[in-house]
Amino acid sequence: MIILETEHLQFRPLTLDDLDDMTALYTDPEVTRFLGGPRSRDEVQRVLKGYIREYQIYGHSFFATIRKSDQSFIGHCGLLKQEVQGQEEIELAYVLARPYWQNNLALEGTEALKNYGFQQLGFQRIISLIPPDNTVSIHIAEKIGMHYERDVDQWGQHFRLYGINQPTPGKA
Repeated sequence: MIILETEHLQFRPLTLDDLDDMTALYTDPEVTRFLGGPRSRDEVQRVLKGYIREYQIYGHSFFATIRKSDQSFIGHCGLLKQEVQGQEEIELAYVLARPYWQNNLALEGTEALKNYGFQQLGFQRIISLIPPDNTVSIHIAEKIGMHYERDVDQWGQHFRLYGINQPTPGKA
């Protein structure tokens, strides 16, 4: 079931059939550099089951990100329910396999998911938690209209919080 399409990408709910692709993604040290490092297949399976459960509960979580031209699984992008410093937030996050870096797919995907969150799911605000050294993700957040708000410590890591509010009707 395709949830959302862009020019080059499709998004669908993750399934247990994605375990091999997810494991390949999370065992790459470069991909996981800002995610706490590589994970074992068992860890990836546990996390994948959590994302599937979140989708069933909330109707959103990480989505499998598929390149339309060849139906390749290239990573996952999503809208995640988070609690940040005691406040409920919706986080826009993505993880792409290395061969798909530097070709605007992360920008295309995050822009589409931001709009999906506002227009289809009715979120009033979307954030991204980005490690300060992850300059590529900071650049992408800024390109989709997010603004730096503050530094936060979460899950034993330090992040820069970027946010964007639902546009007011009549104002662009």
